[in-house]
Amino acid sequence: MRWEQFFPSWTESGGGVVAWGSLVSMNTQRGAPFSYADIRPYAVAESLDELRGPVHGVVTLPHELAWSGRRSFDLDDSYDLGALYKIVLEEGSQEHLRALLNGEVLRRHWGEFLPARRVRALWEEQFPELRRVAA
Repeated sequence: MRWEQFFPSWTESGGGVVAWGSLVSMNTQRGAPFSYADIRPYAVAESLDELRGPVHGVVTLPHELAWSGRRSFDLDDSYDLGALYKIVLEEGSQEHLRALLNGEVLRRHWGEFLPARRVRALWEEQFPELRRVAA
């Protein structure tokens, strides 16, 4: 099967596949690179108040979120806090969000967290107050 069968709108709009060595990038008509991050589903909470995760102490992430490398993060350390929130925001399910993130911490530190652009956009679309905090 050819890729056009899976992405017919790209062939209709003049999109194509461009290969650089072993790296393949799919381009749309606008020339913007195709990225898994642009189409991947991310979990976003329905309410910041439902996020009742810990505020202090050491948190150990489950294997499904941190499958290689470090799993424990000290929430009282600003670097660790940002790293944990980035991982959970980008990789977590609704269940992970509720158990591991805290709405007040998210509000207070949103401008310091560095999730993927798509994740940031989705959360700020759902919670405009986060956009104001980041500005």
